[in-house]
Amino acid sequence: MAVSENLVIIPTYNEKENIQRIIRAVFALRTDFDILVIDDNSKDGTASIVKSLQTAFPDQLHIEERMGKLGLGTAYIHGFKWALKRNYGYIFEMDADFSHDPIDLERLLDACKNGGADAAIGSRYVTGVNVVNWPMGRVMMSYFASKYVRIITGMNINDTTAGYMCYKRKVLEAIDLDKIKFIGYAFQIEMKFTSWKLGFNVVEVPVIFTDRSAGESKMISGIFSEAVFGVIELKVKSWFKKYKKLQAPSVIEENTVS
Repeated sequence: MAVSENLVIIPTYNEKENIQRIIRAVFALRTDFDILVIDDNSKDGTASIVKSLQTAFPDQLHIEERMGKLGLGTAYIHGFKWALKRNYGYIFEMDADFSHDPIDLERLLDACKNGGADAAIGSRYVTGVNVVNWPMGRVMMSYFASKYVRIITGMNINDTTAGYMCYKRKVLEAIDLDKIKFIGYAFQIEMKFTSWKLGFNVVEVPVIFTDRSAGESKMISGIFSEAVFGVIELKVKSWFKKYKKLQAPSVIEENTVS
């Protein structure tokens, strides 16, 4: 049985240096959150660390183990479906490496619970460039990639590739998750684009993104290329697709992003 109506999904692959600290940091917040770790067969014992912590947090901490490294997007889709079956009201995406500050979970939740948002983005770029410890080349690549996506798609969103998110349950219910195609950076774009096209209110909450200090980055060039070229495919296909919610919204719709 869920302890909280809030579920934080944390995908992992070889995160033994970070996983215990991030779990304890989330559970130390004033607001109650449950955690679901989706582990892609980490070779460093990440899953074993999570399972050892379940004795301390038996009803709050959950783990789903997969047979291999299947991609970030498929991990989140797996987690979304798991969350919907268990009636969570607010579902979060968060990295394990502290690039996303756990304290901002409460701000994202407030935007959705009290601020009229259907989905809230932990945005690096809504108030300038709030990135710490990234090489300048990577900052520029990420920043201009988001600008590019914004121009191609027409979304009024500054941080289109952000991976720190809160979704209201009704948003994930409305999306046909089996038809979400992309698995890397483009997954984040596709989820935001689909939410926006369905008429949901997608807002940005400014956060400071800090690059990992422990463990190795999972970024590869192919993931970024997927975002650059995949967004064109996403936009073209949208011209021939009707965006119809799979389920009627449970509350009156707020104003949508223009």
